[in-house]
Amino acid sequence: MSNKRLQALSIVLLLLSLFTELSDSQGWISFNNPELAFGLSLGFVLFSLSFNVKVIRAMGIPEKEKKQSQRLTFITAVYAFLVFGIELF
Repeated sequence: MSNKRLQALSIVLLLLSLFTELSDSQGWISFNNPELAFGLSLGFVLFSLSFNVKVIRAMGIPEKEKKQSQRLTFITAVYAFLVFGIELF
């Protein structure tokens, strides 16, 4: 996959995680098992992070693409901390 596609897929996965969390908290979708929403959302975030790290570690890519993936990784990490870190307390 190209780096642009990986970055786009990463954004889509992050948005899916956000939608999953919102649908669970707002009651748009009722899950029989509350841990299912948590697991799906966490899985989306982990895949999003892994795609960005793959782009960052690629050799010979333009600096602009690398910086974009670093920003997306930071945003995803902050989102994960806010959603999952606070949810555990």
